[in-house]
Amino acid sequence: MRWAVVILILSLFLLSIGIPASKTPATPQHFPAASPGPTDYPWTMFHHDALRTGTTPASSPSGPNLMWTFTTGSYVYPSPVVVDGLVLIPSWDGNLYALDEYNGAQRWVFSTSAPIYATPAVANGVVYLASRNSMVYALNEQTGSVIWQRANISPITSSPVYAGGKIFYGTWFVRFNSVLLAVYTNNTVAWQYVGDDTIKSSPSVNNGRVVFGQNNGYVVAVNETTGVQLWKVPIGVAASISTAPALAYGRVYVGADSNRFLAMNQTSGAIIWTFNIGAFNATSAAVSNGAVYFGTGRGILYALNATTGAQLWTYPKAGTIGGISSSPALALGSNTLLFGSSDHSIYALNATGGALLWKYTTGAGISSSPAIADSRAFFGSWDTKVYALGVIAPRLQATIFPSVTSLKPGQVSILTITVTNGSTPQAGVTLALSSSAGGGFTQPIMGSIGVYSSNFTAPLVNSLVSSIIQVIASENGFISGSALTTITLNPFPPLTVAAVPSVASITPGGEIVLMIRVTNGTSPVTGATIFLSSSAGGSFSSPTDGGNGNYTAVYTTPLQASNPTVTVQASKPGFASGQNTLTVTINGIPNLTNLKVVGIPFIYLIAGLALLFLVVLIALVSRRRREPASQYYHPVEAPPAYASRPDFGQGLSSRLRGALLTGLAAIAGS
Repeated sequence: MRWAVVILILSLFLLSIGIPASKTPATPQHFPAASPGPTDYPWTMFHHDALRTGTTPASSPSGPNLMWTFTTGSYVYPSPVVVDGLVLIPSWDGNLYALDEYNGAQRWVFSTSAPIYATPAVANGVVYLASRNSMVYALNEQTGSVIWQRANISPITSSPVYAGGKIFYGTWFVRFNSVLLAVYTNNTVAWQYVGDDTIKSSPSVNNGRVVFGQNNGYVVAVNETTGVQLWKVPIGVAASISTAPALAYGRVYVGADSNRFLAMNQTSGAIIWTFNIGAFNATSAAVSNGAVYFGTGRGILYALNATTGAQLWTYPKAGTIGGISSSPALALGSNTLLFGSSDHSIYALNATGGALLWKYTTGAGISSSPAIADSRAFFGSWDTKVYALGVIAPRLQATIFPSVTSLKPGQVSILTITVTNGSTPQAGVTLALSSSAGGGFTQPIMGSIGVYSSNFTAPLVNSLVSSIIQVIASENGFISGSALTTITLNPFPPLTVAAVPSVASITPGGEIVLMIRVTNGTSPVTGATIFLSSSAGGSFSSPTDGGNGNYTAVYTTPLQASNPTVTVQASKPGFASGQNTLTVTINGIPNLTNLKVVGIPFIYLIAGLALLFLVVLIALVSRRRREPASQYYHPVEAPPAYASRPDFGQGLSSRLRGALLTGLAAIAGS
């Protein structure tokens, strides 16, 4: 029973080590750039927030200064979001690009299989992206890796909105119906509302209500928690509503592909006022400080009183510019209104009176709505580019010096890194170190302001290698700086192993003395670890270090005839391992003298067994002589003289048993 338990435990152990580990899914390709930094007043979704007011406390650029551009593979209609030092913007080429806010460098890219119209939403480090391939994705903000994805039954052009732990978005028609979905951040559906026409409109959320428009001219409000319809009101004309309603002052501000813009009661849906614009409206309104701002396809930007609908001002004062489908963005910090036009330009107006402050012209029309953060403006253009306007961030300057420029594996060089902002030492910098040939770095530590140190440990190499060490210095508000240095990596000196057998041919079970010499070039190496193996079995004694690089070991050959290859390996810290092989011939009659079984010479076992057999045979013969042939036979003749000693036979038997035990003890002791 005990052996059965042992065998069971061993079997379970062997089974467990044979189970392969699960594999980690691959992540998208990344590109080197600066580390992310915080963004003041981040612009996290289309038109800034869940109310879609298009208003931020941040300031806009004071002039049309170009910071950087980034070229995508197609038109850039969607609007960007700006968060954690990243600009996230989709393109019609089917990709979502994550760009460095300060220099436009690509951090990562995520590809879908269809053009992307919708602006993503970002919350708690997760990017929610909808595509015309009918998919919604949740992506890691810093890496672009997929957290989850959801397939929908029709394309999506509605920009997701995040509120209360859920995202909300609409779909195109399916059998002449469409769906507004509420999905928890773990990808479970909270509820869905089935509409009666396409929902291209991006939903807005406020006071427990989700408000959106449909292509048939209806504005709908549903309960944020349950999806139950609260009201559904037509705007008065059969026109498509593709914009996001703006929610402010208890009202819904929305325009349509018709000649009217209107304000509705957020609780009941009742129309409070309407404004005739004489052209279609394809922009979401910006609302703040008692004013509502929107543009028209006829090329006029309107500012209305949010309470009465009365016109405050228009731009331009006379005539028109190109059609406006870029939703205006309001920067309260500078009281500036920004919007794009099909005439290739982005305009900056004074929000109070509508005076032109500046404009910047791109290579094509602009439908992308600006995002404003860190006193900079970000937007896309039909010329396939993403633009960043504002003050160009200063570039960090870095240097790197190693304490040792030539290393063997495992040796350390102290790297001294200095970082300045161009004139003065810079503290609080994030340093990223890399080596073209591998190796390890310790976390950089700042000793004095702008001076950092890190230990580089050389990797194992097989040949002489020049490793390029690079440091990238980054800090919020600066363009990253980098520096290079070179360290020569040297391989360990190799060990040379020579091995000679005392005889090249021997009988099975015989012993061969192996004479081994270990050198490094011409210099003998002492203290090496010798490892021996044979291709045909047999055993080896522990190698003996004879000094001056000489070692010996005894090889006891196997019993079967063969030509084993013996491998001799030598290793020592600070050297590359070396090895050699030799071949011996085994044939003839087995050498039973050297053969051992559980440590006992085989010939001793044979002799012991023969002696045991002889003793048992003598004992049986002696016993047979003592016993009468028949129970009825009683000899009458006189017994022999020795029979007068009744203990003679018993004494002989005792002596034989004693001899047997003595012999067995001797065998066991040997």
